Formats: sequence, C-alpha cells, structure tokens
Amino acid sequence: MTVDQKIQVWNAVGTWVAGIATFGAVFVSLYLARAAGRVKISATVGLRQIVGRGVPTEDLLQIAVTNLGERPVTVSNIGWVIGKRSKRRYALQLFGDRMSADVPYTLTHGQRATFNVLFSSRPDWMQDFMTNYVKSAERTVLRTLTAEIYTSVGQTVRVKPEQLFLEKLAQVQAALPPT
Repeated sequence: MTVDQKIQVWNAVGTWVAGIATFGAVFVSLYLARAAGRVKISATVGLRQIVGRGVPTEDLLQIAVTNLGERPVTVSNIGWVIGKRSKRRYALQLFGDRMSADVPYTLTHGQRATFNVLFSSRPDWMQDFMTNYVKSAERTVLRTLTAEIYTSVGQTVRVKPEQLFLEKLAQVQAALPPT
C-alpha cells in the first residue's frame, strides 16, 4: 500500500469518526433539551404536628411539593383519586389555612411548598373525608387512595399517602357510627 493510499484510508476513517461524533452530539443535545422541558417534582402526603414557640401542638395533613427540575413549575391544583377503572372517583382539596400555601403556586428550582389542612381550623376534616369521599376503610380501597398534584402544563403527579395517614383514616372509620 502506498503512502497516498494510506492517507486516503485514514481520511475515510476520520470522516466516519467525525460523522459518528456529530450524531452522538446531536443525540445528547436533543436528550438534554427534552429533559430540561420536563416537570420534575417530588411530593409527600402525611400527618404532621406543629410544635414550639409556646403554642399548643397542632395536628395537620401536609402535602409537601418540591421542584426538582430546572424549569419553574406552577401547582395549579391538588386533589385525590380513589378506586380503580370505572369505580374511580376524584376530588379537589381546598386550602387557605393560615399556615398553608395556596393554589396556584409557582415553584422555582429546588423550592418547596407545603399545602396544609390544619385540624384545629377544620376539626371534622378526617370524618368528612372518610364519610363523603373514601366511604370504606377496607385495605383494598385505602390502597388505591392517592393524592394528585396538577401542574399548569398538564402534567399530573400521583403520590401515595404515608401509611400512618391511611391507618388514621381506618381508625376514624371504626369510630364512626354505623349507617
């Protein structure tokens, strides 16, 4: 093989390597652009207590939402869903207590909002939630209960409530008079 032929072979190899590298760069840039556009939020749903500052301990239901993505996210509503398939039911949760964020709420990267239902201002919330919405403390029914966080861009994030909240709902159901 002559020097000219070797140069032509290496020229062809270089062209192929450059083409593969260009394809990889385009693929990675498209992936990153698409990932940056996605809403990424993390959330928890559970019972909490407020303590300190010389005030009595206060029980509450807390839905905490954190924006993990790079783009701002607006939480437009928070609700509940229970049941499966044709027996699925939906409800919206209202907020507005003095220690709660209200919807709509915009979260920037890394920001967290807590949506609270204070039982001191709504003492019958658990009983009302159980009798008017959940309606059954059976494990199979309670296992389907999820909170839904609705965003302004149409994405919905479902979050399973913590076990302590589900157990408390079952206790409330057991304490209610039979119908």
